[in-house]
Amino acid sequence: MNLYILLYKTLFPEKYRSYLQRAGGDVDMCHETLLHGTFYEEYEAYGFALKNEAERREYLTDAVRDRICRRVNSRQGNRIVTDKYSTYTILHRFYHRKVWLLNSKANLDEIIRAGMDSGQLVAKPADNCGGRGVELLTATSEEEWRHLLADKQGMMIEECIQQVQDMARWNPSSVNTIRMNTFRHKDSVRVFTAFIRTGRKGSFVDNGLQGGLFASIDTDSGVIFTDGYDEKCVAHAVHPDSGVPYKGVALPRWDEAVALAKEMALAMPGMTYIGWDLALTAEGWEPVEANRGEFIAQQITQGRGLRREFEHTCGL
Repeated sequence: MNLYILLYKTLFPEKYRSYLQRAGGDVDMCHETLLHGTFYEEYEAYGFALKNEAERREYLTDAVRDRICRRVNSRQGNRIVTDKYSTYTILHRFYHRKVWLLNSKANLDEIIRAGMDSGQLVAKPADNCGGRGVELLTATSEEEWRHLLADKQGMMIEECIQQVQDMARWNPSSVNTIRMNTFRHKDSVRVFTAFIRTGRKGSFVDNGLQGGLFASIDTDSGVIFTDGYDEKCVAHAVHPDSGVPYKGVALPRWDEAVALAKEMALAMPGMTYIGWDLALTAEGWEPVEANRGEFIAQQITQGRGLRREFEHTCGL
């Protein structure tokens, strides 16, 4: 491995210096990225500076997860999950809200009518994640809606999710969701891990990348068993804005959430592993989206790596 770094520094000196600069001058962090594809954020979140090589390889980084997903999921399945509207077209019967891909004038007129009825809609890129690019659109006239939607061609436009109070109690301004990871083996599905995400005061989204907090959930009982954590790995026994605790709280209608994730997993072609984002409304749990689910939240909150368990569950 030292030979690999030496060759890289010799053959690509500018790129090596660029990596080192992005790592803040930390040579070990730079080498971890070059050798294993570990993101700098993961290096810091998992405390790799204080871990030896064996301890580091216990963690399921995004690079390792992506490599495994390419083996256990079909190419077509991975493309479907990457395109959120393709996922919606396959799973639309599980949704309690309308979703459009803005791509024509007729389509636009229908969306405007929906916006006029509700006063609010959500716009999101069909191929993004982490809450990036998600917008809450609010208008009161047809002219305002046309102006807001003018540059949204190719984006997904959705009716707003109206979450129940049991999920809004941590932070009412965001739709607070759960992430549930499932593995499918033929006609059976296993829930691997789950966690809750809660936004901060005034924020519309709950993602950790956008300042939200997360806590791990026991997959059998639906009870939160860790404190809440933010992306800087700071623990919070209670939500910093609302004061609502995390550990020991049982999420409502948990068996229904598990049943929904399993049913959707069986409906997705060519996919062994999927991460599901679910929201709870008065009509029940429903999908927000499907993805290839990162594991930074679970590993931060539990203080341990999940790579071996992930590989074993995949059958590797």
